[in-house]
Amino acid sequence: MRPSSSTPSFAKVILRIFILVIIVMLGYQVHAVNKPDPIRERLYELGYPDEGFIFSNNTIRWSDGHLTILEGDYIEDYPITATQAYEILRNYLADYNQKLKEHDMRIEPDPKSLSEKEEDDNYYWVFEVYVYSGSSKFFAGLAYVNRRTGAVKIKGLLD
Repeated sequence: MRPSSSTPSFAKVILRIFILVIIVMLGYQVHAVNKPDPIRERLYELGYPDEGFIFSNNTIRWSDGHLTILEGDYIEDYPITATQAYEILRNYLADYNQKLKEHDMRIEPDPKSLSEKEEDDNYYWVFEVYVYSGSSKFFAGLAYVNRRTGAVKIKGLLD
């Protein structure tokens, strides 16, 4: 008896490659959809709800990081959300990054470092800022984004 040598047809090979590509693409889509948002995770850790709002001690904490403070008949609104603050800061650092690009460096805020601070009767979103050079990074300071106006101030190397 002769051993049988089966050669798959061209159509079967193409079908198997197509199925493999579809499986890889579906796996990527599932991973991309389930990728956690570090800002939303950090907001939850800071006591903000996943949906809606929480009202306590005359303060309304909205799920996006929006803050409303009630003092008697007076309402103070801090409309800058955490995600907006992150984008404002990235836009602020864009000029620095353009200048540093020729040196293969960049400055970026860490979204996982999000915190909030009250200073001089102002409320701020605070991010740690790092300088990346090649594969290394080092701490460059703290960036404060005013929750009412969106103004940025940096304490550290860029001070």
